[in-house]
Amino acid sequence: MMAIIALGFAAAHFGIIGDQGRKNISSLVIDLVYPCYVLNSFINNIGLFTGGAMLFIFLLGTLAQGATLLCNHALYRKAPPDKQSVLRYGTVVSNSAFLGVPMVESVFGNAGLICASIFVIPLRINTFGVAVGYFLSQDGEGLGRRLRRILTQPSILATIVGIVIMLAEWQPPVLVTSVLSSMAGCSTPLCMMTIGMVIQANAKQIHMDKLTAKFTLARLVLIPAVTFAIFRLCGLDQILVGTAVLLAAMPIGTTVALLADKYGKNAAYAGELVLVTTLCSMLTLPVWSYLCLFWA
Repeated sequence: MMAIIALGFAAAHFGIIGDQGRKNISSLVIDLVYPCYVLNSFINNIGLFTGGAMLFIFLLGTLAQGATLLCNHALYRKAPPDKQSVLRYGTVVSNSAFLGVPMVESVFGNAGLICASIFVIPLRINTFGVAVGYFLSQDGEGLGRRLRRILTQPSILATIVGIVIMLAEWQPPVLVTSVLSSMAGCSTPLCMMTIGMVIQANAKQIHMDKLTAKFTLARLVLIPAVTFAIFRLCGLDQILVGTAVLLAAMPIGTTVALLADKYGKNAAYAGELVLVTTLCSMLTLPVWSYLCLFWA
């Protein structure tokens, strides 16, 4: 991931792509590539709701997302207005989809992969549900207009269609699934490269401050610690505890930089948080993996 971010940084630094090109790529990812990724994710999860255990995992993921949304009402009120959207989105949306699911699979094997795939469904719904509203809201905008803006966002439409397909257990034609799978494969490299471009364009504005340090501590240490304590006290299975904790311990979701860039929020700060939390997670994730394997 860091290598691809570096390639995006180099592409912008050496003039291979300019500011307008970066913004166009951000729009391409948010409005086309990521919706395909979302649909592909739901299609790949068809049939996983085949028992009470799977439904239980889904409910756990929903509760975890609900808890972060509630916390956001009290957090960051004293933060600068141009950073609040980024901080609130980053508290709710971690990099569970791109980094978390493969990480859980590497620690717990196929059983972990199935648990993680179910657990992140509420996160995927929320990424372009409530959470995206932090970027779409405008001063003086009525509730009805705001809801229309959110519901007509391509990735939200893809989420709604994906839920219907998954619950109906309808398998689309092979051509459709093949195209969606190919487009979904473009999502991670394009996201990472765009983040590198955003960081390069705003490099002079990026600096580590107390707010960034506090957020990084909360994202990588406090949130997974609380998750570990609660799930452990509930006496849940080791794989369930480990899945929840590792997904909670992920760095900030990479979509934050693309959304901030697309909707005119503080893209420099979003890029800073992606860079800092991703680098720091290389130190914290091995610790959480060890705790989940031997103490969960």
